[in-house]
Amino acid sequence: MAIDNFIPEVWAAGVTQSFLANQVVIPTLDNAFTGDITAGNKIHVINATTPTIADYSATRTITAEALNDTEVTLDIDQEKAFSVNVDDVDRVQASSEFAPWVDSAGKALAEDAENYLIDIMLNNSTQGNPGNVVVDTGAEALAAVRAIRKAMSSAKVPASGRYLLVNPDLADLLLSGLSDVSVAGSGDELRNGVIARLFGFTVVESALLQPGGAARPTAIGYHESMVAFANQIQSLESLRNPTKFADIVRGLNVYGGKVLKEEAVVRYVSAP
Repeated sequence: MAIDNFIPEVWAAGVTQSFLANQVVIPTLDNAFTGDITAGNKIHVINATTPTIADYSATRTITAEALNDTEVTLDIDQEKAFSVNVDDVDRVQASSEFAPWVDSAGKALAEDAENYLIDIMLNNSTQGNPGNVVVDTGAEALAAVRAIRKAMSSAKVPASGRYLLVNPDLADLLLSGLSDVSVAGSGDELRNGVIARLFGFTVVESALLQPGGAARPTAIGYHESMVAFANQIQSLESLRNPTKFADIVRGLNVYGGKVLKEEAVVRYVSAP
């Protein structure tokens, strides 16, 4: 392969497409920003404050109050790069020769970004299991989800736009506890092992949710607008490897994430 065949725009489009296709949590966020983002940038997320509700019938007059917005700064402080050898001998021929490397680069970037975001959510959320309950049955898994729901409802988190992120350990227990359609969100849970909706949550599953690297049943309930994420895949380039018959293709992804309100993100981690 001649280095002249490298078209940065084609690689950028392919890597971005694979990056998006392999995401689980990021697509659920209402505050997901893309565009011209560089390392060191700051994104300002504006949250409007709630107005005071006053009694109007007594005086038939009302005073307008100044509404201040609360601004949260999202730092773009993560820079992650990839660099791969596209070997002259092993490469796939014809027009699809870049496809395997494009796809693998996008998958790797997606996993890195999702790992980062899930860690942010774990470390900046409200504790939903203060009693250190061990979750090892279907009934306890369902009780954990109800506890998350109760905590979010008590914090006045809107009922719409709620998501529940679960790891495979908790998902398996939840499926064992969904014994009939009256409990399950639909028949798909029972026929296909797919948890779509549960207790007002849209359920998504990720194997990356492993607190402390341990395989413990874990769930995070969150509202789509209360977690922010921004990224930009940039600086895709190619150069000839001076020591091998191969081209080097490398790229840079910059991103940042933040929990905007901890009470709108509730974690429930099973005790060991």
